[in-house]
Amino acid sequence: MSTPVTEVVILTVKPDADVEGPAEGLFNIIARQEGFQRLKWGRWEEDPNKVQLMINWDDISYHIAFTQSGADYQELFAGLTPLIAAPPEIFHLQIDTDAVNKILDDPVVELATFYLVGDGFEEAITNALAAGAKSEACLGSVRGAVVEELALGENGKGKAQYAAISWTSLEARAEAAQSEDVKESGKAVVGTIGGFEVHHVKFQ
Repeated sequence: MSTPVTEVVILTVKPDADVEGPAEGLFNIIARQEGFQRLKWGRWEEDPNKVQLMINWDDISYHIAFTQSGADYQELFAGLTPLIAAPPEIFHLQIDTDAVNKILDDPVVELATFYLVGDGFEEAITNALAAGAKSEACLGSVRGAVVEELALGENGKGKAQYAAISWTSLEARAEAAQSEDVKESGKAVVGTIGGFEVHHVKFQ
């Protein structure tokens, strides 16, 4: 039985690289693969040299098959190589793809990776997302486990979780972050993990 996954790809592109120009042609290579569902992409608001792709597949096996496809995969990387400054970061999410699709269509998306997840995380993150949802500016959220173990610096690999939260605007997100409930619930999450990374993307 197939289990849909969302592939996360983070590209570090060269300064002033024209990603928008070749994007449609390059991403069409992915879109024509068996098992492909949908692709959304955009630059990080905090670092425009980071480009993020969110790709839905019917099952992780279809993405693996693509990486082994030969000509198509080579064509994709031949197009990407002149644009990127480092190898891509790639991992997969066990997450509700319908919910992800809705959130990625919203104006701005907050994306959070939680590393070295420990005891108490489930309750803490549930409370944190509920606190954020009290803001009228919060349009929705979804979270799930990362398939692969992820490394955090020199602390080794471990279980990771991922969350996507959509907002009406970056300014509204910043205002919501000042809520005492959001601050306190965020501190509780930090106490259950080894570290985290957060950024925002306006997907297209």
